[in-house]
Amino acid sequence: MRIFLTVPFVFMATFATADTNDLIKTEGLLVAEAALSAQPDKTSSDQFALGAVRFLRGIEKTLQIRWKHNMVLADFDMPVLRLPVEPNPDAAPFAPALITALFSDLRSDMDASRAALDQVAGGDDVALNLNLMDLWFDVNMNARRDVGEGVIELGASSLMTRRARANMDDIPEAMLVRFDTADVAWLTAYTHLISGISELVVAFDPTQAITQVLEANEKMMALRGDIPMTNPYDGEFGGWVDQFAMVYGALNQQPVAENTRAAHGHFLEMIAENKVFWRAVAAEKDNINEWIPNKTQTAALGFELPADTSETWQALLKDAEDLLNGDLLVSYWRIAPVGGINLKKLFMDPPVVDIVTWIQGAGLLEYMEQGPTVTDTNFRRFSRMVSGDTLLFSLLFN
Repeated sequence: MRIFLTVPFVFMATFATADTNDLIKTEGLLVAEAALSAQPDKTSSDQFALGAVRFLRGIEKTLQIRWKHNMVLADFDMPVLRLPVEPNPDAAPFAPALITALFSDLRSDMDASRAALDQVAGGDDVALNLNLMDLWFDVNMNARRDVGEGVIELGASSLMTRRARANMDDIPEAMLVRFDTADVAWLTAYTHLISGISELVVAFDPTQAITQVLEANEKMMALRGDIPMTNPYDGEFGGWVDQFAMVYGALNQQPVAENTRAAHGHFLEMIAENKVFWRAVAAEKDNINEWIPNKTQTAALGFELPADTSETWQALLKDAEDLLNGDLLVSYWRIAPVGGINLKKLFMDPPVVDIVTWIQGAGLLEYMEQGPTVTDTNFRRFSRMVSGDTLLFSLLFN
């Protein structure tokens, strides 16, 4: 299987008319969004372009907030937070509430993206062409494209596999992709994925945990004074410990059920839209610069998919759907093989995430029940199909 620069465009790929493409290339996403929003009598293709630009603009805003406050956060393996951001020599002070605000705003941006995508009339053809090399994020907010702000530049180091990064020398000057009707559902599914993750961050608001860690660090630094650390690795280790303490502190509190239930709904909607996407892809008869091809098509970016890709991926999605609906359980060591954890109940009535009681079992007892548990059969089948590039293609297909 040949893989050629796929994941840099996950969470970032967009679709536009020729005029919008030129606006993004020369003026940036902010101008492109304003122009598309003001355009009267939008066609379905225009609505698709608007939804996609709003999606991209939401990602861009998270990068701008992080750059403004020097929120590097590359070690956090989460959408948008793992994308690299260059240091800001004149950064504004960091505030613990910024993380929750960032995801709250991102959630609103995904709502706005879906609002445009929902206007694509059923049955209307969508055919939009884009050179992916023209995409960029105005990270430092100076209204011009600087080195390192291209989608490929930002995505390659954080989202691509090692094998894909080895092909970076093969990048052409143009990457022409034609997004069509099926891709409306593909992008809609991604808005639900990002919304679901954002709801979970808001549910486990990390503001207090971050505040506690930062205040404790300040007091400990005052105690040490000007004496340097005796072990040069202590600083690196301390950074890792601080991040763990922030995450653990956020999880080890009562989450807001309203948000976890909303996340549950978004994840189910993501799966539903993914089903729509694969049905539409299977029905396509053309073969023009395809984003994700069916059995008779060719991918514009050069990767090849096995003939049973759709069936294998959807079997994995069915497992996820059954888990979210409580029809399958997550196996738990103390009651296996007769039962496990009901994931739906965790979303509907969320508990404090206490690692000790979760491992021992007391903290999860009310969510345990007898019944069939999910197996790793479909996951292993999918992983074998994509030759181990499981994360790469999971992010592509969502």
